[in-house]
Amino acid sequence: MNIRLMSLCSLAAALSVSASSSMSAASQAAVPVSQVAPAYSHDLRAACVEGEVVVGFTITAAGDVLNPKVVSSTDPLLEYPTIAAVRKWKFAPAMKDGVAVSVQAVQPVAFKIPELHAVADRMITRNSHSASQGADSTSFN
Repeated sequence: MNIRLMSLCSLAAALSVSASSSMSAASQAAVPVSQVAPAYSHDLRAACVEGEVVVGFTITAAGDVLNPKVVSSTDPLLEYPTIAAVRKWKFAPAMKDGVAVSVQAVQPVAFKIPELHAVADRMITRNSHSASQGADSTSFN
């Protein structure tokens, strides 16, 4: 797979996991070891479909993902690839008093097309430079 194709297929995903129960000082939260990115189909990218899927799941004492379920989603077409990917994730399990334990987790997964945002960022930067260089520009503090 060439670099350009990999870039087109890239997925910006928030990959930090938040446990739904609080952990005491004698506890350690689960830590991601391997997080496969969801498939982002060519059709969705071509249609400029972006969004976010929030997934809830159990991280077992062995570090596996159990029962991933969609908590919320901005587009139903993004749900299946997200669940399929989350099922493949692996974690160093949460620890409580030195013993591995299962915990509940919630994970947002964002689907973004980097090329779209790079163009918008360049346009904003160019426009802000043009305005700031003009003698008649107005600023609000």
